[in-house]
Amino acid sequence: METKQVQNIIRSFFGKRFSKETQLRFRYWLRLTEDRDEKDATIRELWEKCPSSITERTWEDLSEMQERIGRKHTMPVRRSLFSRWGKYVAAVVLIVSTSVVTQLVNQPTVKVVSPRLVEFYVPYGDCREITLADGSIIWVNAGSLLIYPSEFTADTRTIYLSGEARFQVAKNPDKPFIVGTNHLDIQALGTVFSVCAYPNSQTTRTTLEEGSIQVGVKLEKQQQSILKPGEQLVYHHQTHQIRISSVEAKQMSAWKDGYLIFENASFEQLIAALERKYDVTINYNAGKYNGRSYYVKFNPDESVEDALLILSRLIDGFKYTVTGQTISIN
Repeated sequence: METKQVQNIIRSFFGKRFSKETQLRFRYWLRLTEDRDEKDATIRELWEKCPSSITERTWEDLSEMQERIGRKHTMPVRRSLFSRWGKYVAAVVLIVSTSVVTQLVNQPTVKVVSPRLVEFYVPYGDCREITLADGSIIWVNAGSLLIYPSEFTADTRTIYLSGEARFQVAKNPDKPFIVGTNHLDIQALGTVFSVCAYPNSQTTRTTLEEGSIQVGVKLEKQQQSILKPGEQLVYHHQTHQIRISSVEAKQMSAWKDGYLIFENASFEQLIAALERKYDVTINYNAGKYNGRSYYVKFNPDESVEDALLILSRLIDGFKYTVTGQTISIN
């Protein structure tokens, strides 16, 4: 696996809230010996950026964790190093607990099937289709990551998405199909729907084309919404508000056929989609375009230069320069 793919998986999970099953699957993958150097390097980088503070309770948690995994004397932490390494210890507790999950999942309250996890990352400038073991077909958009078991041996067919994908789910009433994201869980038995959950976006949205789906907000366990075909649910991360509206559902996944269709989109959303499709970096003054909404469609055969030319005709004062894979908008 490429280093960037390993980094994307770990960064997507670190510090986020996920279901217990998803957490266990991720921890199982983390403990595999494959790509050990890349995993360790990414974890060290996250430690360096961690703002966590250390308290007396942190030392107690670390000591307790060492005892639980039988490593009381193999991972010493000297308090004399407190001033130098103190800010990392809270992160250490998290990583240690993650790395030793096989010792902890034997608790009777946890059911673990430990299937081999598969990660599927689609880089910028690309779009791919895959078929899962149950026959479900998924179209994965650029800059997206899927993590799923090679075989669905648990009571549910649970996968994790960071990015955007369209799902055509194979029917199996005995095994609900669940797509987990950072903020939402989407459950279906057999249906067609799309999910957009890029890490840097301010919203997560899911759109139903056929069948029925149940959408739950992770922070609001009791809040469940049932969508009908042609409906889209948008969850705002900061305000925790949910908006359900009627849309042209198939247009929401037109990216799989090479189209980019924007309706009432912000400039930030528009630029992010162009970056993903054309694998470019676009620099611009965000404040200059705040508060505006855009309605525009780009066809599959149009290049990034064509897209920029269209925008220059739609937006007053829009000028740009292209240097290799970097575009600057004034």
